[in-house]
Amino acid sequence: MSETKSSPESQPTAREQTVKERGRKTAPARPSRARAAGRWSGGVLLLACAGALVAGSSLAGTGTAGRAVDVPYAEVPAGPLTGVCPEPLRLLSGNVAGTDAEFSAESSSARSVVNAVVLPAAGNPLPAASLASVKDGSVLLRMGGGTQVPLAGTRTAGVARDQQVSAATVLSADPKGALQPTAGAAMTYAATDGDLSGLAAANCQPPANDQWLVGARTTVGATAVLQLTNASQTAAAVDLELYGPAGPLDGPGTRGISVAPGQTRSVVLAGLAANQEALAVRVRSSGGPVSAVISQSLLRGLTPGGVELIQPTTAPRPNQVVGGVFIQNPEATRKLAAVDGYASVTPSLQVAVPGATDAVVNVRVFSAAGEVNLEGGGSYNAAAGTVTKLPLDSLPEGTYTLDISSDVSVAAAAVVTRGTDAGAGTDLAVASAGERVGSEHLAVLASANTVLSFAAPAGAAELSLAAVSADGSLQAEKILPLSAGSTTAVLPADLGTSPVAVLVRATGAPVYGAQVVTEGDRGLSVLVLPKGNAGANRVQVGVGN
Repeated sequence: MSETKSSPESQPTAREQTVKERGRKTAPARPSRARAAGRWSGGVLLLACAGALVAGSSLAGTGTAGRAVDVPYAEVPAGPLTGVCPEPLRLLSGNVAGTDAEFSAESSSARSVVNAVVLPAAGNPLPAASLASVKDGSVLLRMGGGTQVPLAGTRTAGVARDQQVSAATVLSADPKGALQPTAGAAMTYAATDGDLSGLAAANCQPPANDQWLVGARTTVGATAVLQLTNASQTAAAVDLELYGPAGPLDGPGTRGISVAPGQTRSVVLAGLAANQEALAVRVRSSGGPVSAVISQSLLRGLTPGGVELIQPTTAPRPNQVVGGVFIQNPEATRKLAAVDGYASVTPSLQVAVPGATDAVVNVRVFSAAGEVNLEGGGSYNAAAGTVTKLPLDSLPEGTYTLDISSDVSVAAAAVVTRGTDAGAGTDLAVASAGERVGSEHLAVLASANTVLSFAAPAGAAELSLAAVSADGSLQAEKILPLSAGSTTAVLPADLGTSPVAVLVRATGAPVYGAQVVTEGDRGLSVLVLPKGNAGANRVQVGVGN
């Protein structure tokens, strides 16, 4: 991944940690919870050396020289790449306030499939990979694992298309020495009848110990179920922090939720935070890392209002970028919002302010034609400890990128609707903030109509895009210049024959991307571009008294 903006919580570098006085020993910095999560999900092995154990943090020298000591890095073998695919959406049928929810069968037309792609380094054989059940480890499919070496410079992917699933699954791909493979998967849910009619897609995400989800709701007719899946071999204890429009929400059932290895726990959020029109959830686990997804569905009377799989947004920071914000015809949306029970179809940006200081939030909006001014100027106040809904209903029809800046750290996501006929129903989508695009981002395409959306808010940039075809061949790269302050749409079909994934690289000013998925006249979902391949894993190793 290319360099990202620094966070207020960034760790000090090794050079910044110095020995203040001759002969005085300086204790090593204790790794943060966030760094521990990154090491787990990246599969980094801790390296013990002569009684010193240091991973992901800086260690000052313990000698007597009165100068800074640079601690050397050592490359270590990478662990398997892991991506957890969420459970398909299911109807809630009982135990509304519990964490062992009961479900009934979804609609008769519901279909849930996983697409997976594994891409080796140039000139390397395809690594062993599998898609397996989280619960019992049973393997649904295998890819790669052979020893045949391709021609120098050649990259041939392993591809799995439309693998049907009925529960949480995990994609695992073996590393090659110190390098993790480039791999990814996406789950797609679609139904044309029943209360869960609609389209929802989600990336299969690496587990983590600290995650934020923004954009849920628990008002009348809305069902939000938090899925906590532990695909590791270590038990996890999960604590939840919840924020609504009026402030933090705390109560019984938010602390110490036990998630055993191979288990998915379902937490009905209405039992913890009822009647919230905007809800943000922080998920922190100790022990094993977990994947966290909110299964969101809406029902307006007897008419389905849509489904979505809400995935984690980037951790709170002063700057956030939300891509793939789909806005339908605003006049049609306003007419629909005037119908009884349809007020929530109005598009909005939801901003969570987790700290104790109020925020001043500025929002810039970029369309295909350049920057668009929001009604009211795009500057808003957001109270500390709340989730604030900022209106987007003044925007013309199109797909946008939102550049959000604040004087304090915030988390953000946009909530939008597709569909204009109250009798036929609508669908909803939640576009989460994403990370800056670097190198080796593999966007696995959902099983529906897909458009990739990119933007470089701060300056000109250049994209390199290469399609992975259904036969596993990597097509020639196509170079796409991005002008500053505009949103560019890319059709995967324009990049190659029968594309199943797109390999993305970016240079220049920071670039952000998303995948906008549609089906029929109302199906809609948005996937943030997955994080890039981390490359070799390194730890700092120090030896001292």
